[in-house]
Amino acid sequence: MLDCFARTLRTAGGADVELRPKSFEVLCLLASRSGKLVTRDEIARTVWPDVVVTDESVSRCISDIRFALEDRSQKLLKTVPRRGYVFVAEAIERSHGTGTSPAEAGASAGVAVGLRGSWPADSLPVPDRPSVVVLPFENAGGDPREDYFSDGLAQDVTVRLAKFRDLFVIARDSALSYARRPVEPRRVARELGVRYLLSGSVRRDGERIRIVAHLVDAATSTQVWAESYDREMTGIFAVQDELAQKIVVTLAAHITRAELDRALRKAPETLLAYDHYLRGIAALALVDASPVGQYGERLLEARRHLARAVAADPRYAPALTALSDTWHRAWIVPAVNTPAAAEYRQPATSDRALALARTAVEADPFLAEAHAQLGWVLHWRYERAEALAAFERAVEINPNMAEGRYGMVLAHAGRAREAIAWLKRVMRLDPYHRPIVLSYLANAYFLAGETLASVETSRVAAARMPNVIQTHIWHAAGAAQLGLADEAAQAAAHATRLRPELTASEFVRLLRLANSADAERLSAALVKAGLGST
Repeated sequence: MLDCFARTLRTAGGADVELRPKSFEVLCLLASRSGKLVTRDEIARTVWPDVVVTDESVSRCISDIRFALEDRSQKLLKTVPRRGYVFVAEAIERSHGTGTSPAEAGASAGVAVGLRGSWPADSLPVPDRPSVVVLPFENAGGDPREDYFSDGLAQDVTVRLAKFRDLFVIARDSALSYARRPVEPRRVARELGVRYLLSGSVRRDGERIRIVAHLVDAATSTQVWAESYDREMTGIFAVQDELAQKIVVTLAAHITRAELDRALRKAPETLLAYDHYLRGIAALALVDASPVGQYGERLLEARRHLARAVAADPRYAPALTALSDTWHRAWIVPAVNTPAAAEYRQPATSDRALALARTAVEADPFLAEAHAQLGWVLHWRYERAEALAAFERAVEINPNMAEGRYGMVLAHAGRAREAIAWLKRVMRLDPYHRPIVLSYLANAYFLAGETLASVETSRVAAARMPNVIQTHIWHAAGAAQLGLADEAAQAAAHATRLRPELTASEFVRLLRLANSADAERLSAALVKAGLGST
């Protein structure tokens, strides 16, 4: 039985199996992605962040794991030649007789299935209302440089559909986890807890675009409808609206005309704006997982594209929203070794983020993401009532919004129990949610007094985001409060390595928690963990 929380691997008889630390981390990563391809590059980036390692290091760990699992025939850990590895969780039960479910066997690497939601269980319940996931569209042209366009098209359709109250729509981050690999509809439906799957392909040919879309009922393996669109590139936004309306009409017969109108998001004035917007959000999606030395570079790459999108269409709300996010990220996290380093904690940086977010809301009052971004910036400017109101408006516009940041805003406002409930809802809407959601959940658990749950969650968050400082800070606080002195000291030391000047008092001042008792408890725990108090 593998338990990455407790860092143990045991045989069916309960005997401990020894693994070198790095080999254990590789096993946890593979188990957490059970059934999915994990490339050698991804293993290297995750297990050896900021360190250049050879293929031999990865191969040594794979050999250690196979020896420990007695997997000489490679039934548990399969090699995909020239690509990477696939961990087959279902084989554990057959080979080792653990008596656990496949989900427990392969996912105990941090899933704690149904509790922390780090990765989906083997099966999720299907909601009562019509439920759908828009899978990433295939890039039929084959040029990987065009992947951002086919992914972005599917994301845009997801955003449109999510606004309909009668639908349950899986968030786009979870949908993207199925990009560029073969999928079996029934398995995807089980993993995400939905009934309908929209998939398709996109081919760009000069100034024309061809889109083929299929809607499948996974419960019966039947195709509900299929449609192809062959249009000039200028017609792509009409195609997106047509796709969204067709699905809604097919799945939910009681959608009102007003809701249909609300879902038709304003299209950008030029295709150049749309293209740079898609490139920008693709770069922005990589920022959180970036090694420390690449964080600033990727942030500025995203900003360059988004700034060009806004220059081409100054009222394009999605691009304004994402551009605001690049400025806020530069304010809250130092982008070392880049020109953006000078923007850290500067009032002008936050002012720029705020102005862009407000412009986005003015340009498209029905864009939920714009209201959420405005709320996030206001939260860190300590305008907490206005921040909560902005997030509440975002959720009103988009009932399917999987917005983890709202959970953190609730927790800091002294509403930790509500935050926990909200974040669990986010995890259901977005089963393959970004790992930062776990950091928000650990934060909320700590403030709610559920310290053990906070530590268990922050362990996973820290393992998945070793370069995100707040994961280690909350880990240190929780471990210290539980009396886990060594674990707390290690987490505090990791946080200090990421930011040597950090102190407990500085962190607590940054948060400005609404409840003074929470602030005192957090400060005492961080000092106990070894984080300086001045």
